[in-house]
Amino acid sequence: MQQFRFPKRVDEITPQMLTALISETHPGATVESFKVLKSAGLGKMVSTAGRATLKLQYGPGSPALPEQVVVKMVIDKAGAPGVLYETEVQNYKRMLPELDIEKAFFLGGTYDRESEQFALILEDLTLRGAMFPNALETRISPQQVGATLELLAKVHAHYWNSPKLLAEREWLSSGLEGRQYEFFEVTTVPMLDDLVAGSEYKKSLIARVGRPPATLWQNIKAVNRFHERLPQTFLHGDTGVHNSYYLPDGRVGMIDWQISVRGPWPRDIHYIICTALSIEDRRRSERDLIRQYLEGLARLGVKELPPLDDAMREYARAIVWGFTIGWLMAPTENYGPEILSANLDRLVTAAEDLDTFALADQVM
Repeated sequence: MQQFRFPKRVDEITPQMLTALISETHPGATVESFKVLKSAGLGKMVSTAGRATLKLQYGPGSPALPEQVVVKMVIDKAGAPGVLYETEVQNYKRMLPELDIEKAFFLGGTYDRESEQFALILEDLTLRGAMFPNALETRISPQQVGATLELLAKVHAHYWNSPKLLAEREWLSSGLEGRQYEFFEVTTVPMLDDLVAGSEYKKSLIARVGRPPATLWQNIKAVNRFHERLPQTFLHGDTGVHNSYYLPDGRVGMIDWQISVRGPWPRDIHYIICTALSIEDRRRSERDLIRQYLEGLARLGVKELPPLDDAMREYARAIVWGFTIGWLMAPTENYGPEILSANLDRLVTAAEDLDTFALADQVM
């Protein structure tokens, strides 16, 4: 493939660049021209990167590919560290092709470590009627969350204790080592300190949980060390409801695979349940949903499954990650204050209901 840095401006994209990326994944494809339908950077959507929607005109002899695509890219300003963009591109190239799940059709992608610029070209899911929920505006039912858990069970079962997890470790981090972990180790506490200092709402949450950012980060690392004794698998890593989509026929998929890691199942499962459901629905349904997830793994041939009470305990212990990294550490400009507070309210309440911080302290 022709090597180049993908630009930070939509008006600098060329048909040659798109051809180079798409033909690497789909040999014979050429892009003769394209039209920009819309584009937006940070602060205009629930995301950590910009997006441009393009209408492509393919050249003669090209394979049949989606004509309307979304290019995920840095537009002017990055909203995440480059290692997360690299992780997502690698996932679409190396991990997701093995999975028989609902997912966005992947046309091509690239990442440049020096500049930390990237591009990820995917079908425009809105053309299939995809609904993209969030914790503020969309009421998701326990049945819909159950469908998401079925998808995650397929992902987890496929890579359950797989040797590929270590074979991909050069870019696929764990909760305790790798380039993604190194980023969080260096930046989590100072970034949280700054974000809390600048937000009365986040200050109130820190007071509510009774521990400063430094202690929360130590709790996360302790839980990650404790969870290394569980079977390891490939995790989406950021299964907040804002990263899911629902199709008219009931199928569900996940987007934004940029915080994927190798690790244990509770990280993925707690995050979707606690952010997708209202507090009342989560309280009523979480135990049944964990049972449904475990039964899904069993149907897919996974043997070493915990009793339900043990699974509930580790689900509860994992919530310290969703609260701290998932949303306390999220900059307001990436998502907006209303969505931020809606997610944090759900997570902190779940943590209180399930004694998350006491469970995290137990393994310090």
